[in-house]
Amino acid sequence: MMNINYKEQTEKWRGFKEIKVRKIVEEDDLVKSFYLENEDKSRLPSFIAGQYIAVKMKNEDGSFTIPRQYTLSLNSNGEFYRISVKREDEGLISKNLCDEIKVNDTLYITAPIGNFVLKDSEKPLVLIGGGIGITPMLTMAYEAVQTNRKIYLIYSTPNSKYHSFKEEIKELEKNNNNLEVTTIYTRPLDCDKIGETFEISGRISKEYMENNLPRNGEFYFCGPVQFMRNLYHNLIDMNINKEDINYELFAAGEDITK
Repeated sequence: MMNINYKEQTEKWRGFKEIKVRKIVEEDDLVKSFYLENEDKSRLPSFIAGQYIAVKMKNEDGSFTIPRQYTLSLNSNGEFYRISVKREDEGLISKNLCDEIKVNDTLYITAPIGNFVLKDSEKPLVLIGGGIGITPMLTMAYEAVQTNRKIYLIYSTPNSKYHSFKEEIKELEKNNNNLEVTTIYTRPLDCDKIGETFEISGRISKEYMENNLPRNGEFYFCGPVQFMRNLYHNLIDMNINKEDINYELFAAGEDITK
């Protein structure tokens, strides 16, 4: 068998290229995952956990939509990219993706980019995702479980209707002894039973963080602006060094440090 040099075969491209939607999975009531492959099934460039791609669609008149950025939500494997999109009523791209795109449709994407990636460290790793902000945390968890680091993955979401990747995360924790997962429901439904689909009810408080998270860890988080602002100030109040606080904002122009 020919020994193929993966790096040589998968150079990144410039601008946008056509990609095929090969599979669509409903993750919860609002989120769908799109599995993207080259039409000829050739390998895709590798990426670093936490990076994203820009996505655009072609309109009926041949013009293109404004691109939107989506974090890659499954670790790099060369065969496909996965993005997970939350449908927003005011989001033109997200609404069209979730309502109109079908298997074998064409999208246009950039190569993976972004600097929100894990640092080279042996410190305990704390990954906190709020809502769709779980996507970069999930890929980081996939990458980090291959090391000897202790990993805390904390997922805050309203309830079981909006609990993406439930079985996937459960399987990841089951197969990796260095990963500890905590699921927090902010607004549990009557049918949600604590200890079964989630562990904690309510918001992530400073008291919870002080009692359950390592003071010597590195912290990465992503989610709604106010969610992230609260986390940031809790960490500062806990005297966590700023160089150990890492985050990515989906909303441009916001400053969570104020």
